[in-house]
Formats: sequence, structure tokens, C-alpha cells
Amino acid sequence: MRRSGGRRNDILIDLTSLLDVIFILLMVVLARQQISDMDLKDQTAKLKEQQVELQAEKAETMDEYRLYSAQNDLTEKMVIISVTATFDPENPKERSLKILKNGNEKPEVFALSGGNTKEAFDKFEEQLVSYVKEAGGLPVVLSLADDGSEILYRDASKIQEIFNSLSSLSKDVYIRPLSAEGE
Repeated sequence: MRRSGGRRNDILIDLTSLLDVIFILLMVVLARQQISDMDLKDQTAKLKEQQVELQAEKAETMDEYRLYSAQNDLTEKMVIISVTATFDPENPKERSLKILKNGNEKPEVFALSGGNTKEAFDKFEEQLVSYVKEAGGLPVVLSLADDGSEILYRDASKIQEIFNSLSSLSKDVYIRPLSAEGE
């Protein structure tokens, strides 16, 4: 079927608004891409900073590891004995002495209460003497772990007296001096 008159109807489609929408979408996509590229650059910079910090920490840790390894090698060539004397401030008659020798997992505890104080100090001294004998010529370092708050003066004096007597008995016994805050 032909149309009469032989004329064609031309339909014009206005694509201007469609092109505007496509252009706006293109701009949004490019803007997001640019923002994500900036975020990626920021994250990359932060990761590089963290990597530098981690490398510095690794170097420091390795230095400390070498130091502790050297100390560990040294402690295998000596005996370190730490002593603490504690009490309950509410009941100062109930006190205890603890000895920790390097290589032991648990400290030995000597209870100081009431009338057994002399006996407990005697057992304490016997144990220290046995540790010195067991050392077999290795240097023995005696240390009173004292922060000045949990030890009675009389206990600290007695422990120091025992340390001094052990030091005079053997040339291999050394006493770590009390810290300034513990004196």
C-alpha cells in the first residue's frame, strides 16, 4: 500500500536530551574513577609509610633479639637468684619469702608467720647455700627484687645479711645492689 501523494513522513527524533544524559553519566563515572584513583594513591602512600615503620620496628626488634640472645647465653654461664619478700599491709605478721633461680619455673616460697620466722630464714639460707654449691664455680648473682613498697625493713635487712654472709663464703657470689627507690 502506497500512500497517497507519494510523500514520506519524516520522523525526527531529538537526541539532544539523550546525549545530555549520556554525557552527564560519563562525567559522573570519570569523576568517581578520579576519586577512587586519589583514594588508591592515598592508601598506597599510607601503606608505604606503614611499611617503612614496620621495617624500622623489625630492625629494632632484631637488635633487641640479639641483645637478649647475648644475655641468654650469658645467663647460661651464671646463676641468677632473685628474692622477694612480701607482706599483707593489713596483717604484717603474715609474710613470705620467694626465691626464683634461673631455670626454675616456679619460685620456692617460705612462709614467715608468728614464731617460725627464724626457722623460715634458716631454711631460706640453707636453700641459697645449696644453690651456691650447685653452681659449681659459676658466678652466682643474688638479687633482692625490691620496689620499696612490699617489703618490711627487718626482712630486707635479714636478707641482705644472708647475702653478705654468702658473698664472704664464696668468691663467686655477687650481690646486685638495691635500687635507689628501694633503699
